[in-house]
Amino acid sequence: GSILEMKDEDLDFAVNLNVKAMIRTIRAVLPGMLERKDGSIVNMASVASSVKGVPNRFAYTVTKAAVIGLTKSVAADYVASGIRCNAICPGSISTEIASAAHIKNIHSQSAERYALAYPMNPRAGASSEIAGIALFLASDDASYINGAHIVADGGWTA
Repeated sequence: GSILEMKDEDLDFAVNLNVKAMIRTIRAVLPGMLERKDGSIVNMASVASSVKGVPNRFAYTVTKAAVIGLTKSVAADYVASGIRCNAICPGSISTEIASAAHIKNIHSQSAERYALAYPMNPRAGASSEIAGIALFLASDDASYINGAHIVADGGWTA
């Protein structure tokens, strides 16, 4: 919902899931990376963030914007230690755990309206497409990429 519809419990849940869990995970793996003077952290943000406002997704959008901020902060803090930190910002992705409401919303749109939102191909993205980006960012082929957020949204934000 919007800022006026959101309950504090909804915001707390989104912050815990989308921000605090990521911070705790980074804290857990960072000491080993620092010891090796090498590592790549790939965070999952969303185009529903500081990239694009999405109606009725207030708590989600705010917390995914925070993920972009924490990504840039970690990237800046540890770049001299050989640690890279980047984020992926997917649009709609077809996954088994996609919420019923989200899937219902996608399927209720006309094909024409969906094509306008996703001009490359009127469909939700595949999880394998996002996994490929994650593998690239984690690899040495991306050794010069740090503090970036990669948008993969079928052209929605183009």
